[in-house]
Amino acid sequence: MSSTTVLALNANGDGMDRMKVNATNGLIVDNSGVTQPVSGTFFQATQPVSLAGSVTVDGSGVTQPVSIAATVTVDGSGATQPVSGTFFQATQPVSLAGTVTVDGSASTQPVSGTFFQATQPVSIAGNVNTVGGALSVANNSLWSSQTIANMATAVTTGLDISLYRSLIIYGDTDKPSGEIVIQISFDNSTYYDLGTNLYPDGLSGNFVSQIESDAKYIRLSRTNSAGSLETITAGIMIKSG
Repeated sequence: MSSTTVLALNANGDGMDRMKVNATNGLIVDNSGVTQPVSGTFFQATQPVSLAGSVTVDGSGVTQPVSIAATVTVDGSGATQPVSGTFFQATQPVSLAGTVTVDGSASTQPVSGTFFQATQPVSIAGNVNTVGGALSVANNSLWSSQTIANMATAVTTGLDISLYRSLIIYGDTDKPSGEIVIQISFDNSTYYDLGTNLYPDGLSGNFVSQIESDAKYIRLSRTNSAGSLETITAGIMIKSG
């Protein structure tokens, strides 16, 4: 291919530079590194792929569009893949004709059948002994219309309460002033004031108190300081247990 050299005004407009053209007067472009515009058909960086076999997708993270007529193998790279088919819940209903053994894994298992309450009614033709409960209540008279002279002291007979714990002391007097002293003993000889006394009601003269005691004997002591004769009645209800 032949070429021709021509002169052209330079960029400063103060001289002439030589330029090389080909036989058809086209400018010849060299490989000097200056960017030249080009034309033609361009393709995107990512190209569609059509394969007749299997494609293995790596874990590079780059998304590749794939068009395949066969099966695609997906590795365990962690990318979520949509799947189709029949899904079943984690817990499956079970229908068995035999016995099912339930282990001790602490998982709650629904059961069916007849249930009975924790406490069952009992019908017995004999006697029932209750341990630790109240079995009976006995009433013991200590004073029955006992009279006490003015400034005198009356003391009841000692009552054995070694088999009992709960006591209710009650009674009434026609002189509702002062106190009635409760005394306890372990030998029915030497008595000590319990420190819990009885005080009659100022209007009715009635008195009552419930105590718990581990003593063996108990009695009441009353000193009349009302200025005249006093009449008093007293009793003890004792409950076993």
